[in-house]
Amino acid sequence: MICFILLGGIIAVIVVAVLSSTKTMTTIATTKRITTTVSTKSTTTTQIASVFTTSTTTTTTETTAVTTIITTSSCSPSCNSQQTCIQSVCLNVGHLAFALTWSQPGDGDIVVTTPNGKAINYQNEGPSSSTDQGILDRDDSDSIGPENIYWSSSSSLPPTGTYYLCFEPYSFNPTISSSNPLTVTYHVVRSSGTILNITKIFTSTLSDSYNCDATSSTLVGSFSYP
Repeated sequence: MICFILLGGIIAVIVVAVLSSTKTMTTIATTKRITTTVSTKSTTTTQIASVFTTSTTTTTTETTAVTTIITTSSCSPSCNSQQTCIQSVCLNVGHLAFALTWSQPGDGDIVVTTPNGKAINYQNEGPSSSTDQGILDRDDSDSIGPENIYWSSSSSLPPTGTYYLCFEPYSFNPTISSSNPLTVTYHVVRSSGTILNITKIFTSTLSDSYNCDATSSTLVGSFSYP
């Protein structure tokens, strides 16, 4: 009886021990939800078209340019002390000279009117009282000049006052036009060697029957002496 009790106690102890050594584990599964937010950026581009209207006005103007230089060109053979070199040609200067050149081959004529109203040109070459002792000593009929009018240092001084300088386009082929302009230059040369260049561009054939004054259509410019 005691043995049974002891045995029962041992069994009970063993049962208790077994029960106390059994660990109950509870597993909780956690589910992590990941929420992804996608942000979409919408860009709207607006194109603005600008329309510009351009108005172009073309004006054709005959202009006169004036420059002063000291002659630096050289001729071969060299010019003497009473001459100057223009376009490789020695021209007489004396007291005063007016030389004429133009930009394309043809027959152009120099016309100079003195302060006394005397016109010097190929029809009135001088020197005489009708030219105030000025003389046309070089003419060119088929090239680009120069033509030359001057007052010799051995003659009287040129008249004091305003000289009018004109250009007569005697014959040019092709004719002078806006698409075929002609540049005309007067070289006013003093005895000191100073040269005043007066240039004008012609865009049409103009003739004034060798008249030359302030209102002439062929006027290139004017010069005051002394």
